[in-house]
Amino acid sequence: MNTPTQIAAELSEMVNHTRVFLSMPYIPGMTPVCLERPEIHAFEDVHSGLERRDGIFRLNEAALSPLDHGNLYGDAVFEGIRIDNRRILLFREHIDRWFKSAQKVGLEFPYSREEICQIIVTLCREAMGPNNQSAYIRPVLTRGIGDLAVAPFKCAAPSLYIVCSKVLLYPKERYEYGIDVSVARMMRRNDPHHLDPNVKTNNYLNNILALLETRPRGTFETIMLTRDGYVAEATADNIFVAEMIGGKPVLKVPAARYALIGLTRNFVMDSARRLGFGVIEDDAMLISDFIGPTREVFITGTACGMMPVTHIDNHETAGPGSRPLMAQIQAEMRRRSTDDSISFCLDASEEELKSYLEKPHCF
Repeated sequence: MNTPTQIAAELSEMVNHTRVFLSMPYIPGMTPVCLERPEIHAFEDVHSGLERRDGIFRLNEAALSPLDHGNLYGDAVFEGIRIDNRRILLFREHIDRWFKSAQKVGLEFPYSREEICQIIVTLCREAMGPNNQSAYIRPVLTRGIGDLAVAPFKCAAPSLYIVCSKVLLYPKERYEYGIDVSVARMMRRNDPHHLDPNVKTNNYLNNILALLETRPRGTFETIMLTRDGYVAEATADNIFVAEMIGGKPVLKVPAARYALIGLTRNFVMDSARRLGFGVIEDDAMLISDFIGPTREVFITGTACGMMPVTHIDNHETAGPGSRPLMAQIQAEMRRRSTDDSISFCLDASEEELKSYLEKPHCF
């Protein structure tokens, strides 16, 4: 595990490749001073009637209020979006899911869908420059500045910030070899009666406590179980198993009641179907269904992509060189990722962006 000094050094490497778009209502004495510069864009918020200010900043310039309820109570929704080869993957789908999450928790955007997308494109061009090929986007909408009470209706208007930076969850060599994962037994995944896994809120304490439970085992990721002991998902990823059954390739994934219906998850399933795989969503998968040297297990997410799993609680799964089904799906996804229906080119025009946003979802 990295030391604090190593972590600080890694964070320092992000500085030159990171920019932040920041937008919030102007409240004298509370709004961060970075939004008081003369060149800052100011306009009237159509929902609150308050003056709103926004701009793009370096990491050490941007700031949120200590009274922002996204920080105080996790009262916020977010997305994670990946850029590969200067193409924003599933851009339209990520933005629409972000808007749906906001709607489910009663948050209103201070910008239109098209305005948000144009802001993101402008931000990424500035953060990445003309040559960088890959990046990671983290857009967040919070309840905004309020008093110290938990009540959401005590907040003036939402804050919105978007970070464009880089993310590397796992060492590059792990994408060939794979990672070992553990299973959290005490901390179980929330269900929709508590906190709906399909609303991407900033409250990730359930997942964090599962990671802390398994930290002594020294594994990279943690599988979470439902309250009944079935597999739900990993703390930040969906989990799959591919195997040959009756001479046919089959891909299985836990059903979505306790798991985020991930966009990479959907992309994997759609690509497998196109290849002729049988695809099964199962709400009663056990850990034993993922174990064995012929079972190709992998996790997926926007940030990690597709990562093979080599051991689950020290039990073997298919190892390097023994994952032909995963390789087929991965190749199909790579082939499709440059398609204009799947991704949007960062260097395209504003008119091309409008046209892209009008297209139906991929799956």
